[in-house]
Amino acid sequence: MSDMLRITGMVSGMDTDTTVKKLIQAEQNKVDAAKQDKQYLEWQKEDYREIANVLRGFQDEYFDYLNPENNIRSTSTFNMFSGTATVAGVASSAVSISTSASAVTGSFTINEVTKLATKDSFTSSSEVLGKITSEIGDIDLINAQLVKDNTMSFTFDGITKEITIEKKDGTYAELASDLTANLQEVFTNVDIVVTGAGDQLEFNVYEKGTTDPEIGHSLTVNGTNSDLLNLVGLKSGQSDTVDVTKTLAEVFGKSEDSALTINGKVFSFNEDTKISAVINEINSSNAGVTLSYDKFSDSFKLESNTAGTDNTITINDDTGGLIADFKLVHDADSAENAEFIVNGVTTTRSSNTFEVNGVSVTLNEITDSAVTVNITSDTTEVKDLIVKFVDGYNKMISTINEKVSERRDNDYKPLTEAQKKDMSDDQIESWEKQARKGTLGGDRSLERLTQSLRNSLYESIDGLGISLYDIGITTSNNYKEGGKLIIDEDKLDTALKDRPNEVIELFTKQSEISYASYTDRGTRNSENGIASRMYDILQDNIRLTRDTSNNKGYLIDKAGLDSGVDTTSELAKKLTEMDEKIDSLLELLGNQEEKYYQQFARMESAMASLSAQGDWLTSQFGG
Repeated sequence: MSDMLRITGMVSGMDTDTTVKKLIQAEQNKVDAAKQDKQYLEWQKEDYREIANVLRGFQDEYFDYLNPENNIRSTSTFNMFSGTATVAGVASSAVSISTSASAVTGSFTINEVTKLATKDSFTSSSEVLGKITSEIGDIDLINAQLVKDNTMSFTFDGITKEITIEKKDGTYAELASDLTANLQEVFTNVDIVVTGAGDQLEFNVYEKGTTDPEIGHSLTVNGTNSDLLNLVGLKSGQSDTVDVTKTLAEVFGKSEDSALTINGKVFSFNEDTKISAVINEINSSNAGVTLSYDKFSDSFKLESNTAGTDNTITINDDTGGLIADFKLVHDADSAENAEFIVNGVTTTRSSNTFEVNGVSVTLNEITDSAVTVNITSDTTEVKDLIVKFVDGYNKMISTINEKVSERRDNDYKPLTEAQKKDMSDDQIESWEKQARKGTLGGDRSLERLTQSLRNSLYESIDGLGISLYDIGITTSNNYKEGGKLIIDEDKLDTALKDRPNEVIELFTKQSEISYASYTDRGTRNSENGIASRMYDILQDNIRLTRDTSNNKGYLIDKAGLDSGVDTTSELAKKLTEMDEKIDSLLELLGNQEEKYYQQFARMESAMASLSAQGDWLTSQFGG
């Protein structure tokens, strides 16, 4: 459309603008009609998304494992059982119990527990390091260094102190005695005793006032005055406990590779491997063991991950002597099975936790007192969940049915901009409420959706002799309610009381065939309980992932998501096509308008020329 300044009707006196608008009205009508169609498509897209959000809300409320209290796909959600473990009517700590949805009401007795299951293990026979030792250099060189700098620093249980060593003219024993006096002066809770035997120093920690070793402490040499440390034969970081961040060479003096086999799993480490890496590699393997280090006791422990006599630890080919370095020895009486009596029957288990009639029992203590386990049921919470689920289902179905049953009123079309100028905001709102009706009217896919949901509720489940009808949930006889569910609460109460496990399976039974196996969808559906069936249907419509045909859920492919920019959904593509159509019609409209203005401009020019000629002729005749 030209941006030229239009000055029209000056000669003819015509209202050119009005005339041109009337002449292009047919083209304007085409533009308005296209914009109205686009608006209706946008409303349709919004309404499809609204349905998708309704389905997603229902799914999040009742089918999400992150919402365990309402997740009807999980059997644990339907656990209506509770239990007690008592000895002579008093709660007992000897046994712990945990009920499941498959529990059976009643009681049983654990008459006696004679042995608990234990894990096979190897433990350090004594402190791995236990003390700091050193080989002392020449005493004269030590004395010469003490003249230059006679301070040393130690850390004991996280507290760092500095001590001062006097020059020695005598023996190594005198140096040891001075170290002892200084260390005991700064660390007063224990007796730290340094002994000098030949050319060696040995640091020991004793219980205060005794010669009994005091374990559970850590003494470390700090890196100050490195020249003196070297002469005394100490190293910065040297400790009486293992520092797992150091290498095998630093802690155990390894100079070559170390290898060993644990339960058939081969491990190999070099001298530069950190002890923490040794621990991590063993623990993350499939050897079925856990290696740990306790700094408090300065000991390692290698333990089987599973208790019982069938899970012993086998160690072979310890070519580097790591087991000896860690001082690991087999613990007597480890790898035992639990032995106990249930209802008068003596039995054993490799674990202290086992199941009896759907009840998980954990033995905590050896006891000769009979423990009575009593299981009762309370259906209140499960019943409330089922009622709530039915109510949510009815609301979802009602929303879909309302949209599908709406019919478009052709007397109310989306308003044009010109029409809106002559209306109030209330009038526009009222009009558009009528105009946007029927966007999803008669949608066959949504009709199939509701029909599939209804079928999921009442089609028989393979291997299960119970249905919704049997637990008091039926469909309303009023066809206008579109498949609304009705609950007979008395019948539901009876089913929960008399057939609890069947009710649970009715909702939670799951096929072993995966959702992605479309060729076996029929078999999966017949084997699934109500929850998994309904979840599959919801996923078919709102799934964000693509299937083997590169399709997302129907409603997502149809209208996209609320968030982000949608350019790939079916309606997004239609709206793009509509924008292109509107642009084309606007261009035609502009061209037609310009053509008419140019024609009227030429007419005005011709009339101006005729008027000028008439004026000249009149002047020639003396007019």
